Amino acid sequence: MCDVCGGITNDEYLQRLVDSIRTHGWTVQFIEGDDQRNPAFAYTLGLSLRGHPEFITFNCRPESVQRDLGPLVRAVLDGERFDEGDDLSRFYPDEQKPQLLRFPDSTTHLYTANGMFRRAGDPPIQALQFVWPSKVAWMGGDR
Repeated sequence: MCDVCGGITNDEYLQRLVDSIRTHGWTVQFIEGDDQRNPAFAYTLGLSLRGHPEFITFNCRPESVQRDLGPLVRAVLDGERFDEGDDLSRFYPDEQKPQLLRFPDSTTHLYTANGMFRRAGDPPIQALQFVWPSKVAWMGGDR
């Protein structure tokens, strides 16, 4: 169940996000899915404050998001920049190599990121989609 569904106000929830970004440099927004047409997804909040695209991933579980995105986020916080097609093998040496793809329009999914960080008149927040090859091949299920 989401925190807001559990009884906290939207303002309290946004303050939690802001506090986490101030403390850690980033946080994650997880959106529960309801089926294959609307799968669960998660995206980072805070990287755009450093001039870097946010990361988004689909067909994920809350417990896997930190593990999957954490290595890349830590590298961004240390000053590294990523783009579509970058070699990620040094971050995931023992696994199938994930890929980064440019996410075409973040307004459709990164609602909170755009609400928090997008200035009036600016284009939508940039995002990179994090994809495991097994999910690209059959587009279903968890890793």
